Order: sequence, then structure tokens, then C-alpha cells
Amino acid sequence: MSASRAGLAIATCLVLASCTSAGRDGAPTPVSSGPAGSPSLAMLAGAPWTLVGLGGQPLPPGARPPTAVFDGTRLSGFAGCNHYTGQVAEKTPGSITIGPLAVTKMACPSPAMEVEDRYLAALGRATQYTLARGRLVLSGASDTVTFERAAP
Repeated sequence: MSASRAGLAIATCLVLASCTSAGRDGAPTPVSSGPAGSPSLAMLAGAPWTLVGLGGQPLPPGARPPTAVFDGTRLSGFAGCNHYTGQVAEKTPGSITIGPLAVTKMACPSPAMEVEDRYLAALGRATQYTLARGRLVLSGASDTVTFERAAP
């Protein structure tokens, strides 16, 4: 790893570690990354994020949790059965656009396919992201997906 990438990784870890608070009502507070106090898509890069909640509900028993890895303008991961990759963009701080996604086409037994279908649909509808209490929340008009940073 180059010195600049190592420095960026360390800075990202420090920023994420220092931003684990929420507002008084428990609602996520966007992470501060600069003088304007706005979140940055670059802050999501590094270790994979593991899904812990889909639509405000925990994953069903027996479901392998989906993951997300942010790398610049790319998003990839495991969707519950298949692997996916695609584009991710940020037009304004805290806003997110995901897609189109390319997904492998294996068939899996329940509940894997149901989790995957709901997860990929929610990713495609995500328009905002917040970081609070060590969690990443992607949200859209009717969906939320909640991740925790995978342990190193």
C-alpha cells in the first residue's frame, strides 16, 4: 500500500471512530468531514460494510448477510446469494445514487433469494446516507438498509 493510501486509510478510520453519535432523539447525525460539516462518500471506503437491518428489520434466521464495499465510484459486494458490482455517485454531501448494478445469476434457497431481492431493490432506491453510532444507513423514499463496518 502506498504511503498516501495508508494515510487516507488511517484518516478515514479516525474520522469514522470519532463520529459515533446521534442526535438527542436517536436519529442519525451525518458525519462531519470538513469545515462545512458534511459527510463524504470517500469516508465509506475501506473495510466492507455488513448488513444488519433491511427495512428497519433484522435479517431472517439463516440468511447470510449482504455486504457492501465502496471504492471511489464503484460499489461491490455480496447480495445474499450472488455478488454484485456497479456505480455509486454523490451529487451533494449525504446524497447517493447507486446503479446500474451487474449481478451474478445463481439461484439460492430461501431466505437468501428473498433477502437479495429486497436488498438490491433498496440499494437501487437509496438517495441519502448517514453515519451514526458506527453504522451506515442508506435510505430512500420507502426503504432503509443499515450496515456495520466489518471487523478487520
